[in-house]
Amino acid sequence: MESMSASHTQDDETLKRLSSAIHYGVQQMSKKYKISQCCVAMITELTLRQSEILANDLECFSKHAKRATVNGDDVLLCCRKNPSLQDMLLLKQSTLPNSSKSKAKSKKLDKA
Repeated sequence: MESMSASHTQDDETLKRLSSAIHYGVQQMSKKYKISQCCVAMITELTLRQSEILANDLECFSKHAKRATVNGDDVLLCCRKNPSLQDMLLLKQSTLPNSSKSKAKSKKLDKA
């Protein structure tokens, strides 16, 4: 029972650190774009919640494909309703090492 509590505490600490890092990044942007502190807090919370949703979707896609690890194809599935984002990610994926499979996938998506 103690190890479960310890891992829960570690998860909470990780989430706090992530939240702080996002908040810091948004604050830095707020200096350039004149964003209020209330808006900074809202953007931070939005980013955290959207990240949780994305992580859950990625996990579901990989499980559906009977894989234990999330890969680039799962990320592309998440952005399938946003063609410009998908194009940007396909371009980025093609520049990464071991992307020969990704290039073949990219050609399939172009034909669809």
